Amino acid sequence: MATHPSLVLATTVALAAVLAAISITDFRRQIIPDGLNLALAGIGLSYQLAAEADGLPVQLLFAAATFAAAWLLRRGHFLMTGRIGLGLGDVKMLAAAACWISPLLLPVLLFIASASALLFVGGQVVATGPAAARARVAFGPFIAIGLGASWALEQFAGLDMGLL
Repeated sequence: MATHPSLVLATTVALAAVLAAISITDFRRQIIPDGLNLALAGIGLSYQLAAEADGLPVQLLFAAATFAAAWLLRRGHFLMTGRIGLGLGDVKMLAAAACWISPLLLPVLLFIASASALLFVGGQVVATGPAAARARVAFGPFIAIGLGASWALEQFAGLDMGLL
C-alpha cells in the first residue's frame, strides 16, 4: 500500500520540529527531555500505524531491541571505564528513532550519527586545541542528523528495505 504524500509531508515536518527541539535542548543543557523522546516515538508509531498497521508489532519489537542494545552498550562502557559515555536520554532517543525507520536502516542511522559527531569533535579540536577532544559532547543532535537522513533515504530516495 502506497502512503499518501500528504501524510509523509506532514510527518516529515513534525519529525523536523521534534528533532530541532531535541537538538537545541541537548546542545544547551546536555539533556534530552522524556517528553520530547515520547513525542518522537509517538509520532513515529502513529505514522507506522497509518502507513502499515500490520507492521506495527515488528516496529515496537525493533524499538525495544534497540533500547536494550543501546542500554547494554551504555552499561558495558560504564563497567569498563567507570564513566557514563552514552546518556540515558540518548538511549531513549535511539529507541524512539527505531519507531521511524526500517530495522535494516539502523546501521545507516548509527554511521551517520557517529561520523557527524566525530567530524564535529575533530573540528572543535582543530579550532580550539586538543583539550576539546576530552569535552562532553551532546550526542542527541547527531542522532537527529542520522534519523533525518535515514528517514529521507527511506521516504524520498526510495530506499524501501521491504522488511516490514
